[in-house]
Amino acid sequence: MSYRVYLSGNEAIAYGLITGGVRFLTGYPGTPSSEILPTAQKLKLRYGFKGFIDWAINEKVALEMAFSSSLCGIKSAVTMKQVGLNVAMDPFVNSAYIGPSAGFVIVVADDPGPYSSQTEQDSRVAAYFAKVPVLDPSSVEEAYLFAKKALEISEEFKIPILLRTTTALSHGKSDFVIPEITIKDEFQPAFKENLKNWDKEVLRLAATPKQRFLLHKALNEKLKTISEKNKIRYFYEGDILILTSGMVFSYLMEIVEEHKLQKKITLGKVDMPYPLKKEDFSKFKKVITIEETAPFIELLLDTEGRRNGIVPSEGELSLEVCEHILAKIGLIPERKSISIPPLKRPSLCPGCGHRIGLFAVKKVFGKKTIYTGDIGCYTLALNFGVTDTVFCMGAGVSFAGAMSKIFRLSDKKRFVVGIVGDSTFLHSGIPPLVDAYHYRFPFLLIILDNKTVAMTGNQKTPAHTKSYEGEPLNSVKIETIVEGIGIDFVKVVDPYDYRKTVKILKEAKKYLSESAKPAVVILRHPCVYTKEGLEKNPKKPVSIIEEKCTGCKYCISEFECPALQWDEEKEKVFIDKTLCINCGCCIFVCPKKAISEV
Repeated sequence: MSYRVYLSGNEAIAYGLITGGVRFLTGYPGTPSSEILPTAQKLKLRYGFKGFIDWAINEKVALEMAFSSSLCGIKSAVTMKQVGLNVAMDPFVNSAYIGPSAGFVIVVADDPGPYSSQTEQDSRVAAYFAKVPVLDPSSVEEAYLFAKKALEISEEFKIPILLRTTTALSHGKSDFVIPEITIKDEFQPAFKENLKNWDKEVLRLAATPKQRFLLHKALNEKLKTISEKNKIRYFYEGDILILTSGMVFSYLMEIVEEHKLQKKITLGKVDMPYPLKKEDFSKFKKVITIEETAPFIELLLDTEGRRNGIVPSEGELSLEVCEHILAKIGLIPERKSISIPPLKRPSLCPGCGHRIGLFAVKKVFGKKTIYTGDIGCYTLALNFGVTDTVFCMGAGVSFAGAMSKIFRLSDKKRFVVGIVGDSTFLHSGIPPLVDAYHYRFPFLLIILDNKTVAMTGNQKTPAHTKSYEGEPLNSVKIETIVEGIGIDFVKVVDPYDYRKTVKILKEAKKYLSESAKPAVVILRHPCVYTKEGLEKNPKKPVSIIEEKCTGCKYCISEFECPALQWDEEKEKVFIDKTLCINCGCCIFVCPKKAISEV
């Protein structure tokens, strides 16, 4: 018996992993991968099977936990986005040498474009570097099938498998047919069987460098065997061969069908870009590779493509871009370009505690201060001048520490303020703060604690007291960690209490002027985009006193709340009540006192 489902690519991957037998799934949220783990949690609640499905503190820890679970004989998986794989590279490379004892899949979502990332790097290159086979599905249905296939290959060869998805596939939706879901207890039987051989595995699990040489040799043999079985699938009968993988295959197939190119083009679909054995292409007049994002298959098989300018060197290969590529080589006419109106730049949500908190920071420390930002919602503080750098997770702390020391050594009197979110601080902000304390780096660290991973969909943080299943959890307090490092100046305040926030920030400024040590202020207010945050948010309705508004636009440029709008006819600001959540924070912003509580 089977039934039809309508799923996104991420949901399909979760279904594939769980029905394939995964009973330990962890990861770190990052767009476009974030929906995989919550979907698996819903399946666990629905079917009540035994296992662990929840978030880890960062990608490195997640991969290590999932891999160690596979060593216990439990099919395991870990999810992250492409820059998260950078964080997990050490255990990722090592896992290939050691090899899992049960199926082990690393799901990585790439972001060609990029739309929500620092880079548009290609995780297939990382898989090549680590000698880990990689599967590249081309549709939502294949995302489901390849998740199961990845587990099967991993089980057969005792090797990690990288399942690669991209933004378009992760967030795209489709309906397809799956077999009826029957959940078996795959936890206890596998675990008990594996424990029998545990004491015989020391040479593999705690291998010395000499033994690693033998493990590397065995890994190469596995890859050779897999590559012999890995065949390119061919579609149509043209004398121009276009090699492709992932979502680009679906786009190209659509173009071939629309323009009736079945006798001109042969599409070569590469399901597993690595390890890939070279095939004989001599019968084709021309061989081109069109793929996202690096010239990966192109380099392995030595074809035309990105390296000779046929394919763009950056950006997503959307349907329109693929059409442009085929037009460039004379296969279809060039479409007229469509002008796209400029988009409104994104901003923090109305009532966001980060906005009023960072406005207070700007008021106290001024515009000459260097503000080192980090990865999270608060990156949008770029819009109103409280972010000067954004690099990678945790770098807001590292940058602030080093820069503050440089200014001190240069005898330049300039304050440095590092800005980091609660989840990012726990992810990778603690080590640089330890260094800052150790080396007496004189800067202020602002930790914006909204009790959620807001940027990627409000996933839980270690501050939570209950799991998604309602089980009790130990709540982690950031101030306890900071105080444990040894930092003297640690203050916690709700930024909605604007006057108290300003007072504490002035104390921090004075502390930095008088001592060569870091200070930490935690601005704690629950995210208003969560149910709990919106329910507990104080209500303070406000209005504009028109006769006091001079039209200076200070509130719009310096505070940038979406609810504050400009009336072109009256040349005054008004409050859009469809957006305003009555937080009352804008009362403290207007220099003319034109905003008041109703």
